[in-house]
Amino acid sequence: MNDEELRSAARCYEVRVSPSQYGDGFKVFIPAFEAVGDHIITGGDDPEEALCNAYEAIELAIEVRLADGRPLPEPAIALPA
Repeated sequence: MNDEELRSAARCYEVRVSPSQYGDGFKVFIPAFEAVGDHIITGGDDPEEALCNAYEAIELAIEVRLADGRPLPEPAIALPA
């Protein structure tokens, strides 16, 4: 997968952004990756930064899963062909 394909694929996954329980920014939760045991931990100072960081982390998780020969988790919307 090239960089553009990774960016496009990452945006097919649901990302939930919520305030940190410690009041110091925002955390993210990516249900599809949690369901397969990949715990993506990231966040940001504001929701936009948290979302940006989440997509970057998803791109990395996709790369690792593909490199390891593991299937990708089911996305919220269909991956681009």
